Amino acid sequence: MFHEWLSAILPSSWITHLCLRRAKRLIIPIIEERLKEHTFLHEKKDDHLDLLQYMVEAAKGDDLQPERLAHLQLMVNLAGIHTTSLALTHAIHDLCEHPEYLEELRNEVEEILRKDGGWRRDTHEKLHKFDSFLKESQRFAPPTLLSFNRVVLEALTLSSGIEIPAGTHFSVASRSILFDPEVTPNPDKFDGLRYFKLREHSTDSHRQDFAHVDGINMNFGAGRYACPGRFFASMELKLLLAHLVLQFDFRFPPGASRPPLLVIDEFVAPNPWAKVMIRRRLRLND
Repeated sequence: MFHEWLSAILPSSWITHLCLRRAKRLIIPIIEERLKEHTFLHEKKDDHLDLLQYMVEAAKGDDLQPERLAHLQLMVNLAGIHTTSLALTHAIHDLCEHPEYLEELRNEVEEILRKDGGWRRDTHEKLHKFDSFLKESQRFAPPTLLSFNRVVLEALTLSSGIEIPAGTHFSVASRSILFDPEVTPNPDKFDGLRYFKLREHSTDSHRQDFAHVDGINMNFGAGRYACPGRFFASMELKLLLAHLVLQFDFRFPPGASRPPLLVIDEFVAPNPWAKVMIRRRLRLND
């Protein structure tokens, strides 16, 4: 009860609720129109090829309420947009802190573009140094320090004999795993080509992909409920970073270095007060 009262008077809270109300005023009329079409036509609308239409068609029970659908749409936007923006910002900060990787990344994308004759549908899959750099950047600055968040629905006993009662909430300290020296050699050193070098000596090269999840790397979750959008996010990040390194130079202002991460509870974000100097590159073919 105290938390609810405190939340009501915090500027950050009521500003958030104000933004939510404004966003819902924009989305709800569209949802109501889609629901009418879906109810009366009883068929899928091929002219609405978007996530909102999928949600309208898949919704059942209380989820059919326009208010709830609007809220779910905003939650999906939150999960799908800000995480990508944060990851790209972290990568730019890491390039500024470790500028030796700029040429490595540029050379890779320029070579692949020459071989492919420009961007093709599968070009991004060949950017293995980008996979490695983004994966290492995420190792140091994941979206959250915890992953694999679960609620125990029925009491269970682990193979170790530990009993977990129903209703227990638990998570895995995913970042700590990746900083265990037995898992990651020399874990405190930023090595942008760490996973690229592992790929060269691996029989399963896909394990080094940025979007890969397993019992060690759980930044995208794990198991059947791992982030379903991670492959799109990987493609998006590699395309964005490739464009940026081809077109621009980056550096921190003189005397500056990578600022400390902003950590709120288990959530990690780039320092919002960081400054980066960006200059368009002069290229011979421009």
